[in-house]
Parts: sequence; C-alpha cells; structure tokens
Amino acid sequence: MCIRISHLLIGVPALYSCVAISYAEDLPRSGDYKVIYTGVNMAPSKPMPIGENRVVAMSNITMTAVNTEGSGFLNNLAGRCVGLATLDNDAKTVESHGRCVYADASGDQIFEKYDYPVQAQGTGLRGTAEWTGGTGKFAGLSGAIELTNTRLSPMTDGIAQVSGTKTGRYSFNGTTSSLK
Repeated sequence: MCIRISHLLIGVPALYSCVAISYAEDLPRSGDYKVIYTGVNMAPSKPMPIGENRVVAMSNITMTAVNTEGSGFLNNLAGRCVGLATLDNDAKTVESHGRCVYADASGDQIFEKYDYPVQAQGTGLRGTAEWTGGTGKFAGLSGAIELTNTRLSPMTDGIAQVSGTKTGRYSFNGTTSSLK
C-alpha cells in the first residue's frame, strides 16, 4: 500500500511511502472459518449430450469470497472455478467436480478441489472440497471444506449466478481433521 507523504513544492513530485502489507503474521497456522462466496458464469457453455436425457456442461466461474468475520482466512479474495457437471434429466440428478484458485490483494494464491456427489437436481447443492496448497503466505495450506451452493435467478439473460458457503478447518504444513 502506498501513502502520499507530501507535495509541498511546485514541480517536486509527491513523495510516497510504500509499505508491504503482509497478513502472514496475522493469519493463525490453523483455524476454523466460514466464508460466503458468489460466482458468475458470464458465458455458460451449451450442454453436450452424453446419452438419452443426459448431458455434461462445463463452467468457468468468476468468484468472490468473504470471511463472515470480516477479516482473516479467505477474506476479500477473487477467484476462478472451472468445473464439469453431469445432469441426468430422467433420474433428475446432478453431480459436479472441479478446481478453483483464489488470490488475495498481494497475488498469493489458494488452490481448491471440489466435488458435489450425485444428488437431486434443484437450486441447492451440498458438496465437499479440500485445500490442495497455495503460494506465498498460503504455501503448505491444507484442509477439508463443506460446501453449500445455491443457484440464483440471474438479473441478466445468458449468465448463471450462484452463492454459497464454505466452512471448515484449515492448517499450514500440518494435518487437519476430516469433515465433521
């Protein structure tokens, strides 16, 4: 973050003090969290048939994550998720699997693998995920995640929107317990 210190003389460039902000010292090596996320798929792909009344659909979703505490792990992160969903319209089921990456303001990244097992089609899904590592201050990240996902009615035709929660426990260079 850069802060303007002075601009006292005409023709003299303003002086700035740049301070590197690091949250690594503020982030505990392990902990519990609850995050609210939103996602927007700006250009959903057309589903591809894979059998009678069965299709697969790819997604490329722009994400935002905010910790419910307003600070700490996973607060104010931008992200991207790429996934593949299989829909069986006869059985009225869906399953989805994919990967996500989130980044904080300094560019450090967090990697996630998610799975929504076969379940009834509808607006709300439940799944699990895991942190599979990270870069910078997030290096060595691991942990189990419980997911909820709600499909929203988009305000703009031709896009898909979701919101949901991520809850769980994380740790760095250690082990985390399984989901409860």
